[in-house]
This record gives sequence, C-alpha cells and structure tokens, in this order.
Amino acid sequence: MPLSTFSSNQRIRQNFPRPVWLRTWLLVMALVLVCLGGWESFWRMHGYIPTVEDDLGLWAAIRRQANQQEGESVALIGSSRIQLGLNPDVFARTTGVRPLMLAIDGNSPLPVLQNLAEDPKFSGLVICGLTPQWLAESKTSKRRAAKWIRKYRRQKWSSRLETQLSAGIQQLFVFRFPGLSPARVWRRLINNERLKKVYAPMRMDRYRSADYSRTDLSRLKEAREKRSRQLASTTISLAPEAFKERVEQVHRWVESIEHRGGQVVFIRMPSTGTIREIEEAAWPRHRYWDVFAARIHGLTIHFEDYAVLSSFPCPDGSHLDADGAILFSEALVKLFQDKKLLLGYALDSSDY
Repeated sequence: MPLSTFSSNQRIRQNFPRPVWLRTWLLVMALVLVCLGGWESFWRMHGYIPTVEDDLGLWAAIRRQANQQEGESVALIGSSRIQLGLNPDVFARTTGVRPLMLAIDGNSPLPVLQNLAEDPKFSGLVICGLTPQWLAESKTSKRRAAKWIRKYRRQKWSSRLETQLSAGIQQLFVFRFPGLSPARVWRRLINNERLKKVYAPMRMDRYRSADYSRTDLSRLKEAREKRSRQLASTTISLAPEAFKERVEQVHRWVESIEHRGGQVVFIRMPSTGTIREIEEAAWPRHRYWDVFAARIHGLTIHFEDYAVLSSFPCPDGSHLDADGAILFSEALVKLFQDKKLLLGYALDSSDY
C-alpha cells in the first residue's frame, strides 16, 4: 500500500509554484521599466531629446530606396550643410516627391555621385551640395563615404532588420542615444567633462534640424572656425591640370545619369562670416567653382548669385538653423521651378 496518495505531477507543482515565479518575473519587469522610465525622464527634464545615430545601416537603407522609385527618386548628396540646410518635408510638400537624404557628414559627395552614375538602376534627380574643398581636395577615397558605398550592397538581412529596430527605438527614447549610456556618462563625470546636448538631432530619414539655442553657440562657432582653418592649411589641393581632369570626370558622371533620363544639380550651400572668408582665401571661387560651373553639364547654383538664397545667416558660420532651412528649401524649390528643372514632378506653385 502506498505511503502517500500524491502523484508525481502534484509533487512537481508543489516544488515549482507557478504564481510565485509569475509574480517574480512581473516584479523584475516592473523594476526594469521603472528604472528605464526614470532614466528617460531624468534626461528629458534636463532638456535632452531623442536622436538617431547615423551609421552605415541607416544610410544603406535609404540608398537602396533610390533604386526602387523608377525615375522619380530625388537623392540629396553632400555633407552636413545639406543635411541641416535642405528640409525634406518642405521639398515633399512643394513637389509631391520625398527626397532621400544620402548626404554624409564631413564627407565629399563625389564618391556617392559616382556610385549613382555607375548604377544603371538609378535615373532620378541628384541634388548635390558641393563645397570648394570637395572640388579641390586631392584625396577622397579613404573617407567614410567610400567605405559605406563599398559595404552597403553586402549588408545582410539581419543587419538591415537590426538597423530599422534600433533606429526606431532611438527616435522614440532619449536613453538610447549612445552618448547618454551610463558608461559614457560616468566616464565624462570622472574626467570632469561637460555632457553635451544634441543641437541637431537626426531623424530616421537622416535629416537634421538644428536648434542652436541648445548649445553654446559662441564656443561652437569658435570650434568651427578653428576646424576650417585647419582644413584650409592641411588640405592638399589639386594642381590646375588635375583639377580640370576632375571636372571632366564629374562631367562624365553627370552625362551618365542624364543618358538614363535623370538630372543633376550642384548647389553651393551658404556659409557666412569668418568661415566664408577662410573658404574663399583657401579655394577662390574664380579658380574652382567658376571653372567647374562653366564646364559642367547640368545646373549649378551658387548661393551668392541669387538674392533669394544669399540672405540666410548661418549661426555657426557653416550651417543653417531649422527655420532658415525651411525658408531656404522653399526658395530653392521655387528656383528649380523657375528654371524648369522639375518638369517631371508635380510642383504646386500655389504654395508660394
């Protein structure tokens, strides 16, 4: 006769009471959410806002879109002046086409232009922000743009999914910004370094809206001017004959895009004050931009040549702020309309 009437299943349920484990997991989850919520609230109370970290994955996702719109894609290439200065929302509202931000901070647009020119699937409009430095510098291949172009085609599906999930979360939550990770915050506190707010947060479409009230503008401007002087003194510029060959190469890229039904427009974005003076001294307009504009097949727009584009101040000397970007974008699209550049797009002139 058995000493106990309990079955083995009953003994297991006694040893592992489900309600206790469930309550434990719920408590852990609640504590995690409370900690994350407190961390998020702390930074928001101190004026921090969400921003997406720029990387190869995000750029590659937008680059692939340029081949999926069958002739109606608009690619914005250049550096941070395009990222901060040309508002995609304004462009979409006034043309009916949302542009794709392929500009890369601190990088020449020429490798991206070459990539688009050599891609038989691309036949859209390229708006290229071009500074005299990018025209004149002798080496561009070692920069980030060239590396991203080489790698984006080999990106795995797992990496693509990870990019979308990560960027989506970063766009919603401040605490996902790498600069506010506990390890980095602790390191800055130990080294007695200031925690910097993001004054030009990036969206998932890679546009950056600049609010200079969120930073020490005088210090930022001083740093910009120092950096510009360094670039002017260290950049090795092409000799006249080599520069002419570069212009011819760009000309061939433009022709390749045009032969497929596309268009290319080059824009010299605004710079002001000391930075404009440094750029003009290092790369005189008559020696570089004017030579380029006279030879290139395609529209070239220098902001100083148009009253509607030349009156916008750059708070840091190099970039427009968010309000300036809206007005500049509206004026630029209107200029495109006047020059019949966007005949294939649904422009609405009633917006002006």
